[in-house]
Amino acid sequence: MKILWICGRLPAPLFSGDALYTAGLLKALVKSDDVSLTVLGVRRTDQDSAGPLLGPAGIRLVEVPAPKSSGLWSLASSLPKDAYTLCTPEFQQELGRLLRRDWDWIVVDHAYSAGALSTILRGRGGASLCYIAHNAEGLIRPKIASGVQNPIRGAATRLDAEKYRRLEHGLLDAADAVVCITSNDAAYFQKFAKRVYVIPPVFLGTPSPRRTISADCPRSLLLLGEFKWIAKQRNLEIIIDALLPPLQRSQVSLNVVGVVPQHIQNRHASLRPYLKFHGRLADPSPLFLSSRGGLVPELFGGGFKLKVMDYAFARLPIFGLTEAMAGTTAEEQSAMFLANNIAGLADAIVENVDNLDRLNECQETLLHLFSNRFSLDTVSTRLGKVFR
Repeated sequence: MKILWICGRLPAPLFSGDALYTAGLLKALVKSDDVSLTVLGVRRTDQDSAGPLLGPAGIRLVEVPAPKSSGLWSLASSLPKDAYTLCTPEFQQELGRLLRRDWDWIVVDHAYSAGALSTILRGRGGASLCYIAHNAEGLIRPKIASGVQNPIRGAATRLDAEKYRRLEHGLLDAADAVVCITSNDAAYFQKFAKRVYVIPPVFLGTPSPRRTISADCPRSLLLLGEFKWIAKQRNLEIIIDALLPPLQRSQVSLNVVGVVPQHIQNRHASLRPYLKFHGRLADPSPLFLSSRGGLVPELFGGGFKLKVMDYAFARLPIFGLTEAMAGTTAEEQSAMFLANNIAGLADAIVENVDNLDRLNECQETLLHLFSNRFSLDTVSTRLGKVFR
């Protein structure tokens, strides 16, 4: 079976949710001996090649250079900014060359990879089309745009959200199969597409050895993330403003790992040492071992939060908002410390951060529950049903 996999941004480095989900699906798909997989994508930067990640896995990789455009001209285009920016001349040239071959399936991985959708549909021949939906863009982007307070930025964000909605509907209308991460997203997509599959992400790392959280462990929480997207920046600032005062009063600190704009760091400098920004770390394991819990506090963005897997497989108890737990089961949530709002989350942290028995019980239970559901074999079996 010959598959052309189109991902606007190649899954390297593995520091963001979209990269992690894509990399897991690709590795799961090539576990099958009867799959010939060609991946076309744009490098995230000129230095970030996906070759070391995907090359040894039996995948033919076609990389094109990172885009140079800022995306400003997308305002005059029918495409959202990301899709416009990633559809570079080099990308279109390679796509045209690949479309001259015969394919059984063509995969469009993420809505931002569909800048050349019309070209794909004209050149697909007899190939079936699969859309990999990382989020329900038509739902979440209008919600995010409605909360932008700056009038000019708000107008641009609303326009971009509407473009994403239209592009997503075009994908759903053309797709022979749709893959998404959560049942919530599936319920939305089933209004527009017939064959919708929920495929969980793959945990690509190695589970941490047995760990016991003791009184010697610092009274700290860990927040993993990438905060380049305006919605994630806004969410981070809301969380800091609402959560840090009660944590500070209880002498509980928060370590943030990931790229955070300098102006946000400067704004919250007075909260040190209870709030520390560590930037992007190649190996965050020392912070896992020196934390009593991982934080999942997203108010915006939808979809499955892949940091949930990172915490669980690092044997780190999870504190979070219930609405941020899409894609997890009721049984899994029973092994977490959840609340319906930020005030309740602060209370849950303060009440449980010293409950060592409960912390250790939850981290053991959650690792056991996740070990099978997010394995490479499980996802490979599910993907096989999509493409057959």
